[in-house]
Amino acid sequence: MIENQKNILRARCADLGLLLRLLFWLTAALLAVRAAYGIWLAFQPADWLIGHFSLGVNWTGQADWQGAVRLAGMLSFWWHTLTWLPVLGILWYCRAIFRGIDRQGTPFLPENARAVRGIGVLVMLMSVLRGDALRGLYRSCGFAVTQQEELVRDGVQLVSGNGDGSFVNMTYILLGAVIICLSYVFAYGAALQQESDETL
Repeated sequence: MIENQKNILRARCADLGLLLRLLFWLTAALLAVRAAYGIWLAFQPADWLIGHFSLGVNWTGQADWQGAVRLAGMLSFWWHTLTWLPVLGILWYCRAIFRGIDRQGTPFLPENARAVRGIGVLVMLMSVLRGDALRGLYRSCGFAVTQQEELVRDGVQLVSGNGDGSFVNMTYILLGAVIICLSYVFAYGAALQQESDETL
């Protein structure tokens, strides 16, 4: 009875591993298409980019407003593309975990502990990518902050209402820390599993 349940669970882990592998490659393909689209966008007129990105910009007719709009649009586009890279890594690690369970018959493997730890690190990385760091990047590229907390460069005004002003998103930091702690539980379980196998 117990052996039958173990076989069912291993089969489900194999199915989940296959599903996660498909999701990984689908996400990778979509990111490749998005990257190609971003290269195409770089050559589009600035007035078209305003409507495309819904930047909420105003300009005063200064000479280089087109360059400022293009810079803002490209920063926004590639930053949000970058936020998907940790998701891609998490899918890959999850796929590896379920594949290991299917092949070895146990979740307590050293490679699974490392994969869980990797997921925690990637989640913590998302704290920066999903925080308010993009606003700081705008500022480093020459957009000044007005008294109304708006970003202005060369007469172009960005209405940046998202984010709470924090450079990092603390929710992702805490979640990543919990996952990293969990990885040590897996590492301890892997050590016990190895000790049990050597005893037998």
